[in-house]
Formats: sequence, structure tokens, C-alpha cells
Amino acid sequence: RSVADFDLYYFWHWSKFTDYVQCVLTFTGVTGYITYLWLDSSLFVETLGFLAVFTEAMLGVPQLYRNYQNRSTEGMSIKMVLMWTSGDTFKTVYFILNQAPFQFSICGLLQVFVDIAILLQVYLYSHYPQKPVSHAAHPASTKAL
Repeated sequence: RSVADFDLYYFWHWSKFTDYVQCVLTFTGVTGYITYLWLDSSLFVETLGFLAVFTEAMLGVPQLYRNYQNRSTEGMSIKMVLMWTSGDTFKTVYFILNQAPFQFSICGLLQVFVDIAILLQVYLYSHYPQKPVSHAAHPASTKAL
């Protein structure tokens, strides 16, 4: 297969664990080398830092989207979501009170909003059930995120 055959839909559907390990090691090596080369650039370091906290802030979005697709939060642990929300809230308050760089506070607030949106989904889908979605129509819905 060539690079032109690349299909994003199958990117995380590894057929062999060694392929996954090779991808992670290659990504780590390339980004590590690029970081080493640009370590003296303040713009690069700040951008890399922002991308790191932004990526962490977006961790709940795939779950939020999957819940929306399925119109259900079945199988989700409400205790886990509450612990996640409280941890993100405490972290964000800490960032704000200690005047951490702006991107930390913004991304922390984004995390809290995503957590609250998931909590709202738990409430809405349990108190106002939607039309059931056939799991046969969504074969990926049985996979954990």
C-alpha cells in the first residue's frame, strides 16, 4: 500500500499490535527530533504547549459525540464523570488563582464545559429517553472509546 491509499476511517483500526507500536514510535521520534531542533524558538515552544493542553481539553469530545450519536449514555459511569468534572474544575480554579498562563485557564474552562455537557447528556438521556437507536445500525457503538 502507498501513502495515496491512506484512508483516515481505518487509521486506528490496527490489524497488528506491532503496526500500532511502529506508528507511535515513529510519531514520537519525528516530533522529538523536530522539538529538539526548534527548542530555542519561543513561538514553537508556546505553540507546542498550547497544543498539548488543548488536546487534553478535548479528551471528552469523542465521548460527547458518541453519546449524541447513540442518544444514550448507557454504560457510562456517572461517578466517573462526576470525578472527572470535579478534578477538571479544581485544576482550572488552581490555574486561575495562581495566574497560570492564559492557555491553561482557557483550556481548563473548555474541559469543564465538555464535562458539564456530558453530565447534561446523562441527565437528559436518562430522564427524557430518545427514540432507541438500533445497535445493529451502529456496529462501532459497542466499542469503548
